[in-house]
Amino acid sequence: MNHVRSLLRLLTGHIKPEQEQNIVDIQITGLTLDSRNISSGMLFVALQGTQQHGIAYAKKAESLGAVAVIWERVDGIDLPELSVPLIAIDQLSAKLGDIANRFYGNASHELNIIGITGTDGKTSVSHFLAQSLNAQGENHCAVIGTLGIGLPDQLEKASHTTPDVITVHDILAKQKQAGIKTVAMEVSSHALDQGRVNGVQFDTAILTNLTRDHLDYHGTIEAYAAAKEKLFYWQGLKNIVVNTDDAMGLRLAKELADKDITIFAYGFTEQKGLSDKLQKIQVKQAQFDYRGIVADIVTPIGESVLIAPILAKFNLSNLLAVLSALIAMGYSLDDALNRIKQVHTVAGRMERVANKTVSNAPLIVVDFAHTPGALKQALLASREHSDKRLICVFGCGGDRDKGKRPLMAAIAEQLADQVFVTDDNPRTENPVNIFADIKQGFKQADKVIFEHNRQTAIQLAITSAQQGDVVLIAGKGHENVQIINNKKYPFDDRVVAKQALEKVA
Repeated sequence: MNHVRSLLRLLTGHIKPEQEQNIVDIQITGLTLDSRNISSGMLFVALQGTQQHGIAYAKKAESLGAVAVIWERVDGIDLPELSVPLIAIDQLSAKLGDIANRFYGNASHELNIIGITGTDGKTSVSHFLAQSLNAQGENHCAVIGTLGIGLPDQLEKASHTTPDVITVHDILAKQKQAGIKTVAMEVSSHALDQGRVNGVQFDTAILTNLTRDHLDYHGTIEAYAAAKEKLFYWQGLKNIVVNTDDAMGLRLAKELADKDITIFAYGFTEQKGLSDKLQKIQVKQAQFDYRGIVADIVTPIGESVLIAPILAKFNLSNLLAVLSALIAMGYSLDDALNRIKQVHTVAGRMERVANKTVSNAPLIVVDFAHTPGALKQALLASREHSDKRLICVFGCGGDRDKGKRPLMAAIAEQLADQVFVTDDNPRTENPVNIFADIKQGFKQADKVIFEHNRQTAIQLAITSAQQGDVVLIAGKGHENVQIINNKKYPFDDRVVAKQALEKVA
């Protein structure tokens, strides 16, 4: 970006009046939280971190060309001696989004920003939405999320589901400059809790669902829900889209019904007691086969048939969220459904693994499901496409919520005919201990096949399958590495599955 703003103008309203007289009219060329990214003319932002305060890197930032430092005021901090302005700002973490928004030209106020949150489905909804909006050859909608940033077929790699707040505003400004009109942004609970989307003007907020996840960070399911709920009370929202098959979505639909805002309630089940003000989108009946989904639907603007070449009942739920957003944007029902008809599977989300050289092969599906709720939905969806047995391969990540491990085991045992337990991303945790936690959830662990080597486990599962069976490989989805002792090794479930199919041939 080539934006230049005076430091004083940028910080107006965020610093005390007595500080203003000590600031000369410094021109800044960029903002950063990371001293390693400093280049000449930039403003270094020092926040209070979980381990230490960013002020510890202010001297380094100055040496690399920072022209000023703003820091989050904390009592007892030893301040470095700098030759550039060092400006204290109370509660800087909360105010940084507004500062970044000003610096990058209030880009989010000129874009149509759709924020998608929920335990499962954020990536699928954001990509299905972007694919739909771009279906007629337009390149109007970009995504920000787990798989990357930009147009769905031209993604730049992302380090987090939702980047830090400065990066978010920088990305939005670049997308606007590139001619993008709408951004479908995955908004994680971490991002909402840590203020990573502060200063963003969301137009529409979507909730997919809420099930157990990230309790290693939030502590309780209540705190996890409270973090996500912030998005639905965001100042300036025009539309809210909630899944009323989900308990949190149903609660929000009831609590927000009297607000001066348009609320879309989607689902498979007609919920009683909901306000007549709600815009309801529901499924009357649906069919699922190897080709995809055909569903009769009812919407506020008419009845019709939704057709999409993707797998899974939960993906039909995701498409209802997309349809709600399209209607909220003013698309006709026919236009919206014609766009949805052209969506395709999102990488690693109920993704079919095909091998044209293998006839009479089982259906192999790779999915990112790594929570109890997501695994349940993936298994239920896979069962709908199975004529015979359902085989499940899954594991649990290391250094993450241990409480979900036995829960996932119980779900796999209940819903699959055969279960293979293997390593996911052990990270720094001993895989033997992860297996021990998982094993506690099985009633008949002796019938489960435990194999630490993920490649071997996938090969065993596929080799044991026959035509009409479905093999669900869950947990890593689109990921192309496996993390062991903080080292990344090349590994892609889809590649391994294709190789296994070739061996079957």
